[in-house]
Amino acid sequence: MNPNGLPELEFSDAYWRDPHTTLAALVADGARAAWIPEMGTTMLLRYEDVFRALTDRRLGAMGSRYYEQQGWSDGPYIEWIRRTSVFLDPPDHDRLRGLLNRAFTPRQVAKVKPITETIAATLAEAAAQRREVDLYSAFAQRLPLQVICQLLAIPCVDHEQVGTWTADLSLATGYPTEKGRLAVDRSMRCFEDYAGDLIRERRQRPGDDLLSALIAAEEAGDRLSSYELVAMIVQLLYAGHETTRNLIGNGLFALLENPDQLALLRRDRSHLERTVEEALRYEPPIIFLSRTVLEDVKLADAELLAGEMIHLSISSANRDADAFDAPNRFDITRERSRHLSFGFGDHFCVGASVARMEGRVAFDTLLDRFREIEFMGPTPRWATATALRTLESFPLRLTPA
Repeated sequence: MNPNGLPELEFSDAYWRDPHTTLAALVADGARAAWIPEMGTTMLLRYEDVFRALTDRRLGAMGSRYYEQQGWSDGPYIEWIRRTSVFLDPPDHDRLRGLLNRAFTPRQVAKVKPITETIAATLAEAAAQRREVDLYSAFAQRLPLQVICQLLAIPCVDHEQVGTWTADLSLATGYPTEKGRLAVDRSMRCFEDYAGDLIRERRQRPGDDLLSALIAAEEAGDRLSSYELVAMIVQLLYAGHETTRNLIGNGLFALLENPDQLALLRRDRSHLERTVEEALRYEPPIIFLSRTVLEDVKLADAELLAGEMIHLSISSANRDADAFDAPNRFDITRERSRHLSFGFGDHFCVGASVARMEGRVAFDTLLDRFREIEFMGPTPRWATATALRTLESFPLRLTPA
């Protein structure tokens, strides 16, 4: 049933592989919102509507509602969703985020850049020895994963296993199959067992690391419970690298697809910060966000009822011609980019500044270390059935400088 008579958007391969073109056709016909039959939900398409929705208190966090509408209502992953701050509303969200902010002190954050630079240089050197690599496995995933693992003082021998678990969790971000759900739950169970062991060990032997700081974090006498700590560690390990992986990958893909912009950045690194912002706008790491309607409301020509789920299209908002000049052009000199890739309002990404820094370090390191960076084989394709904007693979041929 399409209660508002909106144009329909199928969650098909065509949408996942090219959300920009798919949604641009709807916007060109004057649509502000679309109906998704598979989900029984509405998606907002225009920048102004998405921006307002992100700050509208009549819309709450998605919680587990997104998955319940797909018939997935129990299991380790769903239970994790129900106690993780990014999926919660106030007051639980505010309390957990406040404790997290107290752990992310300037002293902790100051550690991040030199760690990132050292890891990036090491990974680039290893890639230079091989010459032919997959960007994700050789660099884009390893860099932010190793950074967050070091901040949490996770042993190096466990980094690869943590990366495997987080890759499985990514299967849940779009429209997962039954097989995908089983893989997600299996990895979540392992992840939580591992995090629980880490917490018990760090309680006995605290160190100078982010996990120890989280254990000690206190606000008005309210410490994180063991369940909340486990959920937060999984959240940090997952969200702390998966979207940054896509920022690096999507940004490099856009540069390779636009060689004039790549050449400009090579000549003038003062464009580095704008390159990161343009990469976030042009190919956002997450193509849509979800919210739960808390009370009956009308948004973008759609009458929504309390309890419904609504999706906010970041990909189409970031290419709205009313908000950006020449929105389909990748332009690293773009002066002002009010993109929505980190969300906005209460749920603005707590790690945005770290992700931006990691993106700048990544591009700077790759361009310093390699004279040529080229696709190896056909142009890679975008992955399907996931809200994470990522390529199926990213094979490269590298020529060291």
